[in-house]
Amino acid sequence: MSRQDKRKEPDPEDEDIVEIMPLGAGQEVGRSCIIVKYMGKTIMMDAGIHPGFSGEASLPFLDTVDLDTVDVLLVTHFHLDHCAAVPYVVGRTNFKGRVFMTHPTKAIVGTLLKDFVKVSGGRSDGALYTEKDLEKTLDVTEVIDFHQTVEVAGIKVTAYRAGHVLGACMFEVEIAGMRLLYTGDYSRVPDRHLSAADTPDSPPHIVIVESTYGVSKHLPRDQREQRFIEKVRGILVRGGRVLLPVVALGRAQEVLLILEECWNNSPELQNVPIYQASGLARRAISVYQTYIEMMNDDIKAAFQASNPFMFKHVTHLKSSQHLDDIGPCVVMATPSMLQSGLSRELFEAWCEDPKNGVIIADFAVAGTLAREVLDEPKEVMSHSGHKLALRCSVDAISFSAHADFPQTSDFLDLVNPPHVVLVHGEAGEMMRLKRALEQRAKATDRVRNLYTPKVTQPVHIRHQPRHIAKVVGRLAEKRPATEQALQGLLVRHGAQDSLMHPSDLPHFTKLHPGRVLQRQLLALQKPFSEVRLALEVMFEGTKGDTDLGQVIARTPQEAGITQSLKVGNAVTVSYKAEEGPQPAHVVLEWEGGSTSDMVADAVIAIILQVCTMCMHHMPKWQMHGNNNGRLHRALAGGASVHVSVSH
Repeated sequence: MSRQDKRKEPDPEDEDIVEIMPLGAGQEVGRSCIIVKYMGKTIMMDAGIHPGFSGEASLPFLDTVDLDTVDVLLVTHFHLDHCAAVPYVVGRTNFKGRVFMTHPTKAIVGTLLKDFVKVSGGRSDGALYTEKDLEKTLDVTEVIDFHQTVEVAGIKVTAYRAGHVLGACMFEVEIAGMRLLYTGDYSRVPDRHLSAADTPDSPPHIVIVESTYGVSKHLPRDQREQRFIEKVRGILVRGGRVLLPVVALGRAQEVLLILEECWNNSPELQNVPIYQASGLARRAISVYQTYIEMMNDDIKAAFQASNPFMFKHVTHLKSSQHLDDIGPCVVMATPSMLQSGLSRELFEAWCEDPKNGVIIADFAVAGTLAREVLDEPKEVMSHSGHKLALRCSVDAISFSAHADFPQTSDFLDLVNPPHVVLVHGEAGEMMRLKRALEQRAKATDRVRNLYTPKVTQPVHIRHQPRHIAKVVGRLAEKRPATEQALQGLLVRHGAQDSLMHPSDLPHFTKLHPGRVLQRQLLALQKPFSEVRLALEVMFEGTKGDTDLGQVIARTPQEAGITQSLKVGNAVTVSYKAEEGPQPAHVVLEWEGGSTSDMVADAVIAIILQVCTMCMHHMPKWQMHGNNNGRLHRALAGGASVHVSVSH
């Protein structure tokens, strides 16, 4: 636990506290879903499922927060562990916020999740949502381009390239000057079809970063590709079949580009078939062809001559029945974790033959068969429940395009955030990464606080919000002098503050100024002439910045009112004589406000004092400060007025 973790947790209700809570991907890989709260705003980053579970058990812990308060849901990319719960959030909860993802992500999510609904619908625990929920989600989903900034309820959202899969992005959110960067899955190394992740334009205060590979270091791309081709060749030479369990979209296209190039340059391999056993991948190729401009320069240049995603040596399989399983071949099948589907079916059919081989080309999540076989057990359990001998070769050559330790540490040094929250990593790898990053920060004399929250464990980070008010309307017509104080109404809309004159309120907001009219009735047992005399003694002749020191006779405006006075240009005092059972009384009327309220208080005090005095004594009014000019200044400045009467 870091030094910051041991301190007393600040109150999350404080305005300057950023709360970050993983609803998934906290010390685990899967069901990525991060909640960020600050200044009354709530953001959800990703909403995926866990590949090691099914049904509702695979969802993030959504009941931990009130989804009705979420302003925006930002989806980084189309992999199921980041996007597959989005239709559930939109269609099956009280979520009312906006949803954003990039153009290619939205295009592929529609295809990918339609397939997911069909597959999960046949399970005993049922589908999480329907195609109607998916259609509703796509209807409300808005698209964002790389380096585009949109504002949602006072939250500035900017998308940057993440380099993980086509359309993958990192999201930067800014609220009241606080900048937070969520990397999602990212890679700082370009591959055959994607550019490396971007560097944000401004340094973030907080970075939420994946820790998938912990302190591991990837092989350089050329060495990794060479090792992969050598393993494939070795299995084929011994007469075996190569099973490549892959995610249908993303790394599958990268591996296909490698195999296509190898087959083009190797005539001896061209009679060995390569099968792509995913209808989803076949359908999504059109998306890849559409968004060539979002790929790297190598692919753009290749596209000028021919379409690099039209594979000459790859055959698409509809099912295992269409596989000519009579000799060496390479089969790319889904899912990548060998949990079900064609990849599981082929694995069970081939795993007992030592000539065959499995190459795990993606990160193997704990709790899946892919992770289990990497430990090289002698036996594995089949889907039907009987034991199978594991005699085939098993290798792991990752093409998963997740950042390794050098990429993550260099990236954090570059953007230099004071706070780093690690997510999307197994507990052991995450803790090793935390210690390594702390040591590196200490060695380079950097201030860096690291956090490793578990699922539903909040992280509280103090950040002083920046308050900047834009002066608009009448107040902005004349440039104020340096350090000159401005008086007006401060109006907050989202995270934007505006200072304006009250009369400008309808022009810049949906608000309209109102007036509060006050009315006070006082019974009067003395002649009204005594009240008038007392008021004139108090107020007449006082002068100042405003003309409060006058008592002026007014023409009565109401039936039954015989006399009327205007005191201090603020309060109307009207006299109504005794009529039948109703005694004589005075009516005070004024418009609510700091100055007029004080004048009204003084007038009421004088009238009540007149009513308690003897008729034959003349009052001597005294004001603390010994002169009426000070009374006026007190009234005009909003101070308390102290009046005493001596007989």
